[in-house]
Amino acid sequence: MALWMGWRMQHILLESHRQRTTLVADRFREDVAHYTTMMPTDEAMQKVINHRTSGDLAIWIKTTDGGLAAQSETLNMGSWQQAGITPVLMDNAITSGLSIVPIADWHLVVCAQKLNLAPWPDSTLYIAADITAEYRSMEKLLRTLLFTTLLIVTLMAIAVAIYIRQALQPIRQLNRNASAVTADTLAQHHLDATPAPQELQELVRTYNLMLRRLSTAWEQQKRFVNDLSHELRTPLSVVQGYLDSTLRRGQNLTLPQREGLEVAATETNRTIRLLEQLLQLARLDSGQLPLTMAAVDLETLAREAISMAEADYLETLSTPSRIRLQPAESPIVVKADEEKLCTVLIELLDNSLRYSTPGSPIYVQLSQQQGWAMVHVKDEGAGIPLGCQPHLFDPFYRTDANRSRSKGGTGLGLTLVRSIVEAMGGEVSLQSVPGQGSVFTIRLPL
Repeated sequence: MALWMGWRMQHILLESHRQRTTLVADRFREDVAHYTTMMPTDEAMQKVINHRTSGDLAIWIKTTDGGLAAQSETLNMGSWQQAGITPVLMDNAITSGLSIVPIADWHLVVCAQKLNLAPWPDSTLYIAADITAEYRSMEKLLRTLLFTTLLIVTLMAIAVAIYIRQALQPIRQLNRNASAVTADTLAQHHLDATPAPQELQELVRTYNLMLRRLSTAWEQQKRFVNDLSHELRTPLSVVQGYLDSTLRRGQNLTLPQREGLEVAATETNRTIRLLEQLLQLARLDSGQLPLTMAAVDLETLAREAISMAEADYLETLSTPSRIRLQPAESPIVVKADEEKLCTVLIELLDNSLRYSTPGSPIYVQLSQQQGWAMVHVKDEGAGIPLGCQPHLFDPFYRTDANRSRSKGGTGLGLTLVRSIVEAMGGEVSLQSVPGQGSVFTIRLPL
């Protein structure tokens, strides 16, 4: 629009001077025809030129052979001479018609028309009008128009960007909520659809409804697992008691009967352990498992956990001790539940003892860093495949190679480890390279 207006203004300026010069040329012929009745043609022509010219308008006549027949005194003015306007106008061959001629820092509208006045020979009438002031005013107006246009476009772009940003804010919040939502925080991530555009309000309402349904389903699932674990644990404990009692007093049992009862007792014990872990997970998720947080000396706790883990392992396999404790230079005291933390360390040590290379050492390293206590449990086993590592803490997840039922695991040990550590305000992580072993790291606040 600004470019079109600039072109239109220049066209209007040129058209107005075209009409002016055309009017001067027409009047020039009439005036010369009138004065030739009273005086010679050349005198009449000069008289009309002197009458029609002004400080910003010059008139001159050239014959067909290029000779100067008459001219106005304007061409001899000092300003026209010093600026070099007159020599340029006289020396250049100006075509018929109307055009804007820039000379130095001047701008002139020059009109050339054939002049047929009998008995005067054929000649050309030239009219030059100084439009420098008008041209500069037009350029100034165009610059102002261009600046105003750019300013308006910029302000409109900013306004549109702000509007679009505000309109998309619910989508950004929806994206942030969707990326931050977890199974335990489903009921906490809801959007307010009021400031959203009408087109997005339905999406926001559907999103909130989906979260409410998922939260309800998750609560029902946790309650089901909790109730089921609690209801099954008691009868299985009774079954285990009868099996153990029968085995202790079954001197008259045949060998196949004893083997069958031992397998049943082992599987019952394993099932009870699985139910206990499920019950602990359910209570941790629902916040019903109380934690007794207190100051715990990490080295003392680590030695106790190593002793308990080694006792179970040595009793089962009758092999030498493999666990090496590497204490910190100074005592480390953490804020944790001593019993639950001991369970976590025993589970990690039992995991390393089960799945590492037989006879290879297992290292428990204690350290502290930036307000955190670090417990590293490192083995030299076969390691864990990279594709399995992100899912290792998921419930019932086992790798195909070494986390099978034949090892005696339930598939919930590492899940329980992560839940207990996170409940105490800590973190648990894994670093493993296939063929070079694994390192489980526990971070707890000092």
